[in-house]
Amino acid sequence: MLLHEAPLEKRFIEILKDQGIKELYPPQESALKSRAMQGRNLVLATPTASGKTLAAEILMARILGQGKKAVYVVPLRALAYEKFIEFKKYETLGYTIRLEMGDLDSSKYRGSSDFDILVTTAEKCDSILRSRQQWFENTGILVMDEIHLINSDRGPVYEVLISKFRKLSPEMQILALSATIGNAKELADWLDAELIESDWRPVKLTERVEVGQKHEKLKELMQKSLKGKGQTLIFVNSRRSAESVAEKLGQELNLINDDESEELKKIKKRILSALSSPTYQCKRLASCVEKGAAFHHAGITNKQRTLVEDAFKEGLLKAIAATPTLAAGVNLPSRTVIVRDLKRYSAAGLVYIPVLEYKQQVGRAGRPKYDREGFAMMIAKTDEEKEFLLEKYINGEIEQITSRLGVEPVLRFHVLASIASGFTRTNDSLIEFFKSTFFGHQYGAGVFESLIERILKKLEDWDFIQKENEFLIPTPLGQRISELYIDPMTAFNYISLLQVAEQQDLFEEIGLLEMLCDSAELPLSYVKRGEEQDLWQKASLAEDKLLRGLDEFDLDANFLERFKTAKILQLWINEVSEDAIFELHKIAPGILYQRLQIAEWLAYSGAELSGILKMKKSSKEMKKLQERLKHGIKEELLKLVRIKGIGRARARTLWNSGIKSPVDIKKADKRKLKSILGEKVTENVLAELNI
Repeated sequence: MLLHEAPLEKRFIEILKDQGIKELYPPQESALKSRAMQGRNLVLATPTASGKTLAAEILMARILGQGKKAVYVVPLRALAYEKFIEFKKYETLGYTIRLEMGDLDSSKYRGSSDFDILVTTAEKCDSILRSRQQWFENTGILVMDEIHLINSDRGPVYEVLISKFRKLSPEMQILALSATIGNAKELADWLDAELIESDWRPVKLTERVEVGQKHEKLKELMQKSLKGKGQTLIFVNSRRSAESVAEKLGQELNLINDDESEELKKIKKRILSALSSPTYQCKRLASCVEKGAAFHHAGITNKQRTLVEDAFKEGLLKAIAATPTLAAGVNLPSRTVIVRDLKRYSAAGLVYIPVLEYKQQVGRAGRPKYDREGFAMMIAKTDEEKEFLLEKYINGEIEQITSRLGVEPVLRFHVLASIASGFTRTNDSLIEFFKSTFFGHQYGAGVFESLIERILKKLEDWDFIQKENEFLIPTPLGQRISELYIDPMTAFNYISLLQVAEQQDLFEEIGLLEMLCDSAELPLSYVKRGEEQDLWQKASLAEDKLLRGLDEFDLDANFLERFKTAKILQLWINEVSEDAIFELHKIAPGILYQRLQIAEWLAYSGAELSGILKMKKSSKEMKKLQERLKHGIKEELLKLVRIKGIGRARARTLWNSGIKSPVDIKKADKRKLKSILGEKVTENVLAELNI
């Protein structure tokens, strides 16, 4: 179908034409001809790059034309930002596009919203919905992108979010966008939706299995791609492998020409300047990029990741070696995809990845508008393995997705939220609500009734809810925990330990940090067997600073992991550089920043809970810890970093020069300030202080 034939208002057609769209893909045409154009829910299950986003835009345009709003939910921040930029084209029609991600304290949102299209992560949307339901008044369509991730750890938020919206506004249209899955019909039945399934993709995909030694075959395939002026994505199973592959390809192959070399040298400098003190990993990435290759994994910083992705999109980088996280991230197609590693590490050892994950990875092969054909290759060691891979991944069936909601920690989190937000007021309504989830659809309410009863008993014992006759009422404490978007068990642990701290006036760094690590939210550092004795010795020396005695940890399998993680956080708040932390613990900057961000949020939550319980000292100490985690500073620098434009490095330089407070800055010689801060920063700081 040609675009101008689509049953859309002319102004929307013109916007899409400006994007170079003249003809609709078959799945998009199917969506236009479906009952979704009359408001029916729709599940669109098609391969990567088959135009699902445009199909969503078409249905969103229909809703916008009716004067209603659209909510577009994605799993990752990077993807949210990408969609936000993509939808900003509708601002020319007078629509307001809003991006929401990050801070999960829903109590900070007041009044009604000011968007026509809201792009948000699932967690952020759920957070807002917990206490600001009026935000979503007059919303006509909910788009759930990558809905097959119901099968993942973050899947419960997806299905609970959908169930909440369906309860809040039964007439709201739901569009679920999915990769090809084995039980798309079951998903459609749950949503009472029409189903459109298709294997169509805009660029033909050729899938092959090559036999040979992995690295040599990899180089051979890369050289073929380069001859055709193509780019290559290589999927491996670990960060270490991604770095090694990118480094070897850059060293052993001539990937770039002189013009590209000059541009990549500029990007190299920007990668090195992403941190105040570049780590070994930063230098390694910069060196790879200079040669036309890069690695992409959770350990690189957001700024570095964006530089790598943009350089690849511009054609400057010829190869990216990536962990599977890239497959679910931003739109980054290439002519060739090589899935080098089809096994990954798990508790059971090395296991084969799911077919669904493989399809997500190879779906990146073939650039629409640039390539007529995309190539996806696996590498087998033997002919026998080749036959196995052909049958499993190319000819095999894609797995069915299943709900991950029915386990106690996950369900506990959502049960309290359901009560605190007023979605459910009785045991019966609580059961009915969870029956409406995908878990309830798959397994029935009876499976989790006893589990919910056990959770309710705990929440009542912890004073997070109260029962008044048949009604379930959140306490002020339970209400705040729900708004803070933390696990009730985490909150209970913090409250118990902070009460000890308050009673004993025990607010030592390591004790508070070890407490922060006693949570469901913060990933813990792995402890190698050779580290155990040293960590126990350090813990023994610090026992009088901990909020629990070591005898309480004898049977606690996670204590050493918590203590090690706390010691790493302690390095940061004592101004140890990212480079030094990397050298000591091999914690890559990207991973470090992720953990710091979570720890900062947990410290903020601890301060908020202390405030409700009128534990003034605890509240004060947790607020200080939050700021120190945010800036990576000793307590003495807090007054300085509160001034806009002064971070950890500048604050330390000022302190060491005898300038230790805003008052000292006001008294200081202006020339001295400029020599420390630079002219522009000095002027901004003085303006901030009204000087």
